[in-house]
Amino acid sequence: MDAPFPVPPSDTSQLPPPRSSLQTQFTSAFHLHVGKLPEPGGFFQVRNQRGEISVPATNSIQNRNTTDYTLNFALNPTLKLGSNVLGFSGGIQTTIRRDSIVPTQMDQNLFRMFLYMNTSSFFNAISATGYLIRESGPFTETNQHSRNLTGALAFRVGTPWGKTALLTGWGASDQLFTPENTEDYYTSSYIGLEHRFSERLQVRGMAEYLRAWRVVGGAAGTAQNIRPAVSVDYSPWRNWNFQASSAFSDTRNYHVYDATQNGFSVSYARPFRRKFNDDSGSVVLQYPIRFSAGLQSETFFNFSGAQNQQLRPYFQISIF
Repeated sequence: MDAPFPVPPSDTSQLPPPRSSLQTQFTSAFHLHVGKLPEPGGFFQVRNQRGEISVPATNSIQNRNTTDYTLNFALNPTLKLGSNVLGFSGGIQTTIRRDSIVPTQMDQNLFRMFLYMNTSSFFNAISATGYLIRESGPFTETNQHSRNLTGALAFRVGTPWGKTALLTGWGASDQLFTPENTEDYYTSSYIGLEHRFSERLQVRGMAEYLRAWRVVGGAAGTAQNIRPAVSVDYSPWRNWNFQASSAFSDTRNYHVYDATQNGFSVSYARPFRRKFNDDSGSVVLQYPIRFSAGLQSETFFNFSGAQNQQLRPYFQISIF
């Protein structure tokens, strides 16, 4: 959008190259027991991301080393409507974002308000999940300020005990930067089928349509993407789980950024046992612990150059 003339897809030297980040994250969740309040809880998280990123605030590609310190607190009430249940999780979250390479473009103090919702299956036929998020905050090194509104609603159509279900949903995000008059608007709609062949094997196929609009000063641009995807979830034994996924991104009218995304993961879970002594005697407690590892890849097969393929291994430990 900031080029003096349209860049042809054949000249990839003038286009932003494919990019990715490596993320390291630690999250510690907590639950409180305070009288009759509806299950207070939250988490503290430290997240570091390294690599190239598109920075919307400055309309540029930057190499960054960003650390986020996030504190979250929420209330989780439950509402009953006859035999149906609606669960809510609403609260606030604050993030202190600092970067050691490009602090002017990245350093920011963010405040978020959020509400998540999920339902049981109404009439044993349809259930829903959704969320609303508002996040805003000033940049610490400039006079820039951002505001982001995000929402989504998803439906699952099918009996809870059935083997096949229809999945569909829609979401949108509107990000505004002032006083630079830069705005990003994004929508996603999808539809697909999920089939459970057995208690151990489940397959899901989806077709997603994405649209994005960007306004920079007096210039504006739009982009579209059609993304079919398939995923497989298989648990051959009680404590083991295997997941695999594959997707194809078809960027409409500008196919230089067409891509394939593939990934797989393996996880193993087992209880961690310890003895707890109270007035009634010794009690054996069990805490769940899960180890997960996998590999994610993305290939931009129409983009010439050394950065047209990204490989990212990952490893995760979840305790309690």
